[in-house]
Amino acid sequence: MKEVKIYTIVSDQLSPPITGESYCTDMVRHSDYAELEAKCMALAAENVAQKSALNDILQPDAAVLERNHRVRALDAMETPATDAFLAEARAQGVEMFSEKFGGGTPLSNLVKEVAADFAAKLRKGVAQ
Repeated sequence: MKEVKIYTIVSDQLSPPITGESYCTDMVRHSDYAELEAKCMALAAENVAQKSALNDILQPDAAVLERNHRVRALDAMETPATDAFLAEARAQGVEMFSEKFGGGTPLSNLVKEVAADFAAKLRKGVAQ
């Protein structure tokens, strides 16, 4: 996930001007907002699908279903948006860790290089 850049503008330069809030207003680009909103909607859709599948499996009349059918239903659940979100969160955590190392020493440079490679693999879904 790319970082959303926050812009600050003098409130009375907006159209229409915003008065009474504060001298400056923080804003984001519509394209950044729309991208994040789309990701949230994908996550929400996956959660609804998961809840629906679990509700179907856990219904009282579902007791007649074979155990293997239940396992297959749970196994078939795919959550690409959730997986991508979690991979990005993990990758950012690795990058935050590598930023704690100073620079200039061979060891810190190696740690940063390995961390950058690992973060890239996390984003691709290679590292588990």
